[in-house]
Amino acid sequence: MTNKQTLRAGVLGCGEIGKRGHIPGFQAAGIEVVAVCDTNLARAQSVAKEMHVARAYGDYKELLADPDIDVVSVGLPNFLHAPVTIAALEAGKHVLCEKPFATSTALAEEMIAAAKRTGKLLSINQHLRFEGTARAIHDAVAEGRFGRVYLTDARMIRSAGIPGYGSWFTNKDMAGAGSLYDIGVHMLDLAMFMLGFPKVAAVRGMLSSALGEQKIGLGGWGIDRGTAGRFDVDDTAIAHISLADGGAIRLIVTWAAFGASEERVTLFGTRGGADRSPDKYGRDTPLRFYQEHNGAMETVIPDTSRYPGAGTSASIASFIAAIRGESALVVRPEEALQTTRILELIQQSAVSGHEMAA
Repeated sequence: MTNKQTLRAGVLGCGEIGKRGHIPGFQAAGIEVVAVCDTNLARAQSVAKEMHVARAYGDYKELLADPDIDVVSVGLPNFLHAPVTIAALEAGKHVLCEKPFATSTALAEEMIAAAKRTGKLLSINQHLRFEGTARAIHDAVAEGRFGRVYLTDARMIRSAGIPGYGSWFTNKDMAGAGSLYDIGVHMLDLAMFMLGFPKVAAVRGMLSSALGEQKIGLGGWGIDRGTAGRFDVDDTAIAHISLADGGAIRLIVTWAAFGASEERVTLFGTRGGADRSPDKYGRDTPLRFYQEHNGAMETVIPDTSRYPGAGTSASIASFIAAIRGESALVVRPEEALQTTRILELIQQSAVSGHEMAA
């Protein structure tokens, strides 16, 4: 925590998440971004000029050595999350790291240890938690409105979303996994957050790269949008996560599929349920609660107006408030560690063909 009211930020990574997410997010929170960094120095300089940032670096170590910077965001390829985050913490910076937290449980534990050792705050940009729909479901579950939630179905289906063949996204050495780590981490974190991060008993997973191997399903982003590059990750991930309380989470995510695109989370409880589906209900009122009333099923459209803010801007504003001691950290690294462990078990189960004990 810090009593210093004037915080200054540095942004590591000038790709889309840095340019369209982190930089404007800090600026919207009233935090001056004094420096950006990218291994492509020309891109860093271009982004700095466009976004009115004073300094641009081509080496993250130069940015971390900048004494004017109090907090940094790490929007780099997955394999760099752990080493760069640890270096930033040890340089005395608070860190907001992009998802996924890390490419392994062991690395995530090292990141948490570094935060504890340095006394700096560490969080992860799981920005879907900040949507009003997510917070409304979380609160309803905590209040017992649905009774015992015995099944949560979380899915993100894209008909064509493979992020470039040959980009780091499709390189297992750099990404750790494909759709599982890119969008699976979002939907798993969302489900776990809604349920209050319950204890997991076992995990069974399946991974497929059927479309990626055919070089079809290409999306609209990635460094290399051609079809000649490396692809050795999953494009589809499916998991059944058994919870210690007898409930379950069913996770389905895919970068590319012959079917309609969909983002949806559905909860089934003993006294009610919830369905969050912008694709089915529209983006203005994407949430439905279900409950019994006078012996019949009743559908309710909850009022989510008491949950203002959403996306990366809300995530960053919340992180800044936690640094200043104004509120508790919303995305705690210990929760991200649990999610990382589940993702790791999904991969291990997919390779072994067996269910993995948590």
